[in-house]
Amino acid sequence: MTGGKLRLLIADDDDGDRMQLRRLIRACGLVCEIDEALDLNEAEAACASRAYDCAIIDYRMPGGNGLKGIVALRERHPHLPIIMVTGQGDELIATEAIKLGAADYVPKSQLSESYIAHVIQSALRKAELERIVADQREELERFGHVLAHDLKTPIHQIRYLVEFIESDLDEGNHERLRTNRDRLLATARRMEDLINTLQHYTVSDKPIDVSVIPLDGAVEGCISNLAEEIAARDARIDYHHMPMVRGNLALLTQLFQNLIGNSLKYCGEARPEVRISAEAVGKQVTVSIADNGIGVPLVQHQAIFQPFRRLHRQSEIEGTGLGLAICRKIVERHGGSIWCESAPEGGSIFRFTLSAA
Repeated sequence: MTGGKLRLLIADDDDGDRMQLRRLIRACGLVCEIDEALDLNEAEAACASRAYDCAIIDYRMPGGNGLKGIVALRERHPHLPIIMVTGQGDELIATEAIKLGAADYVPKSQLSESYIAHVIQSALRKAELERIVADQREELERFGHVLAHDLKTPIHQIRYLVEFIESDLDEGNHERLRTNRDRLLATARRMEDLINTLQHYTVSDKPIDVSVIPLDGAVEGCISNLAEEIAARDARIDYHHMPMVRGNLALLTQLFQNLIGNSLKYCGEARPEVRISAEAVGKQVTVSIADNGIGVPLVQHQAIFQPFRRLHRQSEIEGTGLGLAICRKIVERHGGSIWCESAPEGGSIFRFTLSAA
């Protein structure tokens, strides 16, 4: 969909039927850009060269029936909603079409302005749900794979350290015993931090409690929580009066804490400087957090918000790889969006949107 306009493909070898479909779609009020194909080969070529929001395919066409077309198009475009139309109403064909992945099956004798609009809109909703489920499945698989790796590493380290401690006890080497004890405690803390972070990331997607809150409160809460890190790095955090927004104070405090914490962590050798600003335009507030850190490569501006996506090895900069994924989840639960930009003078700018009060 481009600029609110749907892109539809009608594949039918009958000139009159294509004209009728085009007329009904235009008359039903849908804003559409419609392409046509006379057979399955043309339909496949059209879908290969252009992204469509929906395809309407006749059952009987040169080059094979519409069932073959459903299989071919679904293989290459798994989320493309396909509606099969036919001049012959056959329940067996309808059942087979749905089994093969068609969103709907419509006899041409039942076509009308209101019905075609309902069928197309229903197909679009179904395709959107399929995309959401597929994205969630992919994220869950990636999440499980990386989770297993990230939890195994400290567990293995704890096992080895226990073996070292047993050896230290047998040898009476108290100095090395204390060293390995401290390493064991540090490893256990990292594992606890990872589990706590995972718990935050997998927080319920139920609606959150929102109210009118001052963004200043979220920023001040964040600065208070990060006071030790800010003092240790002699960091400078600049912000001015922030607008009122509709949101959840605890979650927005965590959002600022994750973003500003990253600015402190990824600043290299320079003294961290973080500038926080917000601009209200209409019903939306855009918040910007700019820093003078090491920056994020352009090709990673989207990928960094994926779970466990890290730009640096654990040995270089500690972290779970979930901080920005949690930020995205918090913003999306507020109905907003978040993105990253490169600052002209170096460093990064993270921006996100919220609803104005």
